[in-house]
Amino acid sequence: MRRSRHSAVFVGTARDCARWLPDVLNNFARLESLYDRTAFVFAVSDATDSTAGLLREWMGKDRAGKVVELGQLAARLKLRTERIAYARNAYLDEARRSPWGEYSRLVVADMDDVLAVPLDVDAFARGSAWLDEAPDRAAIFASAAPRYYDIWALRHPTWSPHDCWHRIWERPASQSFEAAKFREVFARQIALPRQMRPIEVRSAFGGLGLYRMSYALNSRYVGLDAQGREVSEHVAFNEAIGHAGGRLYVFPELQVRAPQQHLYNAAEFDFRWRAAMWLRDTIEHYRPAWRTLPGHQ
Repeated sequence: MRRSRHSAVFVGTARDCARWLPDVLNNFARLESLYDRTAFVFAVSDATDSTAGLLREWMGKDRAGKVVELGQLAARLKLRTERIAYARNAYLDEARRSPWGEYSRLVVADMDDVLAVPLDVDAFARGSAWLDEAPDRAAIFASAAPRYYDIWALRHPTWSPHDCWHRIWERPASQSFEAAKFREVFARQIALPRQMRPIEVRSAFGGLGLYRMSYALNSRYVGLDAQGREVSEHVAFNEAIGHAGGRLYVFPELQVRAPQQHLYNAAEFDFRWRAAMWLRDTIEHYRPAWRTLPGHQ
């Protein structure tokens, strides 16, 4: 594992993450060894546990950075995605007005169970090197095991071209919630082999993203659409980078753990839907869904 010539700012939002933080921060400690200089900016809001204190303790006197405490956002920002976007913009603003904004890379990470298992640091380093190979490569995002899970943040012409939850919320009256969720979420949560080539997307996240800082600081997170509906805050952020000429990719070799709460759980569905999922898994075994992605046949 070779140290990168780059500098990096690690950022994340946190709310009641204390139970996962020891493992998450261990991953950060392993990743920071890749860089000549690092800083850490964490935005904490609405927490009722020891999240902020644990972050300050971990940073101590040896690590540059800041824990930005935003207080109780829920009292004035009623919708969850609005609060998350606000917190993410807070860590971006902190980077912009500090010397860390001159660092070359931004590492955006979830602070919960997604990163609570050991990360393959060598795969991260290879992803970083791949990002360096072309100046218009603006970001890479982690894949996940056992399946790619973050469909809400994903935008791809065929894999996930639209907002999955808007399609579910606005489904026809004749269609059940289960049917809509199977079509819009579970059918798109596919297993990606680690040896696949990077997949170009308009947006993604999946718990871990590595950005060129120059692209990231010219973008903003947005948690509501023009109609006031909740949206994944990553979509507006990433699509603005795309409009500026940056290209974004899911990097299958780099994998996090997909949170079980975002995956299919047989106990939540009756026999008909369990049978449908069994059939889907059987078909995917013989005809992997990733082969239908353009350029990966």
